[in-house]
Amino acid sequence: MAAARRCSAPIFVLSERVDMGGLTDKPGRGWTKIEIASKKAYGCGEHGQELLEGLTLYGRLSDVPVLNSSLAIRMSHKACWTFDAELELGNHRRGLRRNQMKASGVVQMADDPDLTVIVLVLFRDLRRRLDYYLVYDHISASLSMIKYLPEIYEDVSTMKPVSKRHGSDFELFYMSHQLYPAPHTVLCVCTPDTRANAASDGTGLWQIKKGCFEHEETEEFKADVAFSLQGKGFWADLSQGLMYCDLCTSDVVDFGFIGLPGECRLDLAQKEVNWDVFGDIIEVPMKLNRTMGCVGDSIWFVCIDRSAAYADDLVKIWTLDLSRGKLLNGEWERMAEDVPVSVLLGLDSFKVEGLLEGRPEFPVLMADGGLCVVLSDQSKFPRPLQGPLVEPICSFDVPHKKLLWHGLVHDYPFTNHVIIPSNFLQRRHDSRKRKVDEQSPAAGV
Repeated sequence: MAAARRCSAPIFVLSERVDMGGLTDKPGRGWTKIEIASKKAYGCGEHGQELLEGLTLYGRLSDVPVLNSSLAIRMSHKACWTFDAELELGNHRRGLRRNQMKASGVVQMADDPDLTVIVLVLFRDLRRRLDYYLVYDHISASLSMIKYLPEIYEDVSTMKPVSKRHGSDFELFYMSHQLYPAPHTVLCVCTPDTRANAASDGTGLWQIKKGCFEHEETEEFKADVAFSLQGKGFWADLSQGLMYCDLCTSDVVDFGFIGLPGECRLDLAQKEVNWDVFGDIIEVPMKLNRTMGCVGDSIWFVCIDRSAAYADDLVKIWTLDLSRGKLLNGEWERMAEDVPVSVLLGLDSFKVEGLLEGRPEFPVLMADGGLCVVLSDQSKFPRPLQGPLVEPICSFDVPHKKLLWHGLVHDYPFTNHVIIPSNFLQRRHDSRKRKVDEQSPAAGV
């Protein structure tokens, strides 16, 4: 078998945690200021726009072959003071010692080609929080700050939204649990119309659509991944199946459900558990060896069945082809054969590159059908106390048994990450403007 030509990775691995630094300090060397052509705050109070104007986004990419990357947020001294004053206004214990304002940023979505969504939280001990969504639109180079969902709505495990283009603007969809008066699942929708006409019933910028279910609704459904395809939103519990709905519906949303292939469904007793450093039992995340996503007009489900020796692990793939109406009957098709991990690690291209073998974990499906995995060296667990853990990250064309690309990643098992395109920081506003013009209808049309 001929060795494949080495191909540089078309991705970077973005840390979920946003670097907030000292809030007003400069992020230092290696950071690139992200271009923002316009800013708009929605439902963020009297000083919302002023606050947003004081925010700056930065990005940092590691030097290849290391693929780690990060985002950072900094604010002007005026914005920092205004945020702090907003927190003080909501404080009902003003006699207590004033604590320093702190901030946290978490990336919810960055793998979408058009949008990056961050949750920004500002807080002091014993004082109220300020919660916002920051949405960076790569097409228009615009940054929106949107008031967070009301407290009676709780995310269904994954915080990642499903997104949809609306001409040159965007829509966000969150599947959530309404906690009271009667707990049930709803779809929270933020569109250009809801942002322009905030509701007066306490939901603000969000339209709340009650869910209607074709199956029995259970509280145990926990979405691990979320994505959209052909005008539908999908939320997948990698132990049970996926819920879906039409994103262009009325006030009531009809949720459908497709169970996983029978041999892959897990009940609570079958879920893998482990022990943390304190000896407490913790549930092993489903994303350790399972994933789901869309490839073309199909939904792919990947399960890596574990064995005592990682070389004996089996990569299994099932597909749902939406172009042939398979969504209606939930008919999964299994790919022709399961592929042993030993076959992938035994490829000539893998050997030629001198890559270290390890157990494939944290699979992520790429748009081209490649399966991106981290090769974990089990001899390094539990985590050593000195230095970062560096491991290979690879993408395989599993059906055709090919190594597509590879790189290195730091500390992947210990934090959540998002796969982003390698041109994440290289896009230019002129090209975005042309794309907006192409997508927007001409006058009079």
